[in-house]
Amino acid sequence: MKRVLLFIALIIGIGILVIAYSIVTYVKSDYFKSKATNQGTLPVTILILSFGYIGFSSQSLALNFMSSGEATEKMPWLLVENSDIYVLLFIDMLLIAILLYLRNIFNRLVAMTKSKEVLALEETPVINKLNAILTDAVPIEREHEIMMDHEYDGIRELDNNLPPWWVWGFYATIVFAIIYIVNYHIVGYSDLQIKAYDKEMVQADKEVKAYLSAQAMNVDETNATLLTESQDLAEGKNLFSTHCVTCHKSKGEGDVGPNLTDKSWIYGYDIKEVFASIKKGRPAGMPEHASKLNPVQIQQVASFVINLPYTKGTKPEQGTIIEK
Repeated sequence: MKRVLLFIALIIGIGILVIAYSIVTYVKSDYFKSKATNQGTLPVTILILSFGYIGFSSQSLALNFMSSGEATEKMPWLLVENSDIYVLLFIDMLLIAILLYLRNIFNRLVAMTKSKEVLALEETPVINKLNAILTDAVPIEREHEIMMDHEYDGIRELDNNLPPWWVWGFYATIVFAIIYIVNYHIVGYSDLQIKAYDKEMVQADKEVKAYLSAQAMNVDETNATLLTESQDLAEGKNLFSTHCVTCHKSKGEGDVGPNLTDKSWIYGYDIKEVFASIKKGRPAGMPEHASKLNPVQIQQVASFVINLPYTKGTKPEQGTIIEK
């Protein structure tokens, strides 16, 4: 999907470059110079921004429509990921920046065709004031006042002040540094990297355990596996003592139920088969335990039963002999 988006962006970029070249060629023509002074740049500006709006709004509509849950077999292109959306948004922002850049170039070319008197009339006090606030630039007519004494190869230097926006940004970094030191090193309101990392690892460990626990509850007779951890076997022993000793005795040697430690098994010795016997029960009198134990507990009991050592019972062997 990303390759498709990047390919589309490349095609659109080539188209924009072709349009830009055509605009520049048109602006340089005598026909445009004869029309530009009278009509201005508003129509072309509206046209450029309209194309940008159409492209952006159409893709924004697509973003609102597309989601991973709406993809179907007939329309697989609707299946997008978050990374695809981010790429598409980046392409939109890039195209808007290119359009604004082209508009700026276009305005400059238009300004080249106008006289200084016309440009002076078009300047507004608000723009001039804003420019003075941001740049603190000295008008060209007064540059001799800030001209420095030294000269090299006909080049002289102006003693301009630093732009206010740069100075304000510098002061902002100082304020940010003070707040950062107080927040992280003095007050300790926010955590430093190591402490934040430790907290994230603890949280991640909880999430992993919760995930594994949720996955464990999905175990059944088709995917049960033999547990070998001592903790699981100990829990299986406790559950066996609670639910199974009445019929199979404490060591599994059998009483009402068959001996669980010998080589003879009626319904199979595999972990999946033992799991199914405990979960669903058997016709010969084995009750179901799905209503009493969760899947993890059933798997623990089944694993404990399979690991029981041989104990001679009072009942004769039942079922098929299976080597453990």
